Amino acid sequence: MTSENIDQLMAAVATKSSTKQAIYRNTLQHFESLKGILANLAESWSSVIKAQDPSVEIVFKDKNRFECDFKFSGDTLCLCMHTNVFAFPPQHFVQQSPRVIVDPMLGYFGQIQIYNFLSDSFKYNRLGDEGLLLARIFVDRDSHFLVEGKQQFSFLYNDVEKQILNQEVLLKIILQSVQYCLDMDLMVPPYEQVNAVALGQFLLENGSSGHKTTKRLGFMSES
Repeated sequence: MTSENIDQLMAAVATKSSTKQAIYRNTLQHFESLKGILANLAESWSSVIKAQDPSVEIVFKDKNRFECDFKFSGDTLCLCMHTNVFAFPPQHFVQQSPRVIVDPMLGYFGQIQIYNFLSDSFKYNRLGDEGLLLARIFVDRDSHFLVEGKQQFSFLYNDVEKQILNQEVLLKIILQSVQYCLDMDLMVPPYEQVNAVALGQFLLENGSSGHKTTKRLGFMSES
């Protein structure tokens, strides 16, 4: 490899590394904004709802730099920021975006994930319970973003050319996530799916204060 090739390689490493660091910092900033939004919602909603029913809990928990929870009674939103930066496959529509074609560094994104778990899954340590990934927020270095996910998240936020992530949009995404959880009730599973159980499974599940539970049992979610 010639010295010219080495210089080109070093320049490429510097450009990509610098871009990924900028994306990481920007994603972390938006995740901190999400934490602030959830903390404010917990405070404002809790004061109103507890006046109606003191047993209903609205709680925000900042678990660490990259994780937080928002509990609203029987449901909990779990938000996680991935520490790595991602690119989409060549055939993905993002890679065909004019801004990415002009500047390939705009094809890299940080990622924030929003999960829905039953609150009792945490309360009773039901490790076999499953959560549902509601949405994945992808944001680039300039805060252009897209969202992949369930129902409205599959089509509302896919104009990466024009969409800019900000406080207003983040609040809207959180409120839509809460609404999705409220609309998706825990359904009784078909009897045929649960009419037999192995002794070991029965003892294990009852030792964790309940049977394996997920909202997807008996519920056909829309994509």
